[in-house]
Amino acid sequence: MKLLHLFLVTATLLIFPVKFATLAKAQAAPQRPALEMPEWQPFCSAMGLFAIDMPGNPKINAETFSTQVIAHTYRSVLKNKDSYLLQYFDLDFRLGNNNSNNNIKITLNNAVDFFVVGSNAKLLQVRDISLGSYPGKEFEFQPLSPAAPVGVGQVFLVETRVYGLVATTSKPENAQKFLDSFRLF
Repeated sequence: MKLLHLFLVTATLLIFPVKFATLAKAQAAPQRPALEMPEWQPFCSAMGLFAIDMPGNPKINAETFSTQVIAHTYRSVLKNKDSYLLQYFDLDFRLGNNNSNNNIKITLNNAVDFFVVGSNAKLLQVRDISLGSYPGKEFEFQPLSPAAPVGVGQVFLVETRVYGLVATTSKPENAQKFLDSFRLF
């Protein structure tokens, strides 16, 4: 009898499948919140005679070098490691009309080297640019850290003042936005 009962239960289970458990529906993994990109804000410096758009709130600092040159720095470093820097310093001589274009080129090339070395990077390329009538250089560099993106910078010689702008970001459009927003007043 027990054997007959076992046979009937087994046959019933084979003929009429019983739902013992429901399969869990696949659900999408919870989305990580995207890193919030700080708002871009216009920033003006009456002392530096410039305006620029920067993300976040730039940290401002002044440093005096052994040559008595004071470098004024405005820097935004974001959580995603993007970095935006504007730095200016005044030279203690004038490169007026009586000086050759060669002196201006040397000064701009030295400024490019200063920013590339300061970024702990290798220079990739340089080209001549201008800001109105003021000469400048635009350059690309590769930080020595293998994970860091290619950076871009510009330097301008305005009378006796050198302005340097440097952006290191994985989004080239943000670097371009930063560089294009620089203006003198």
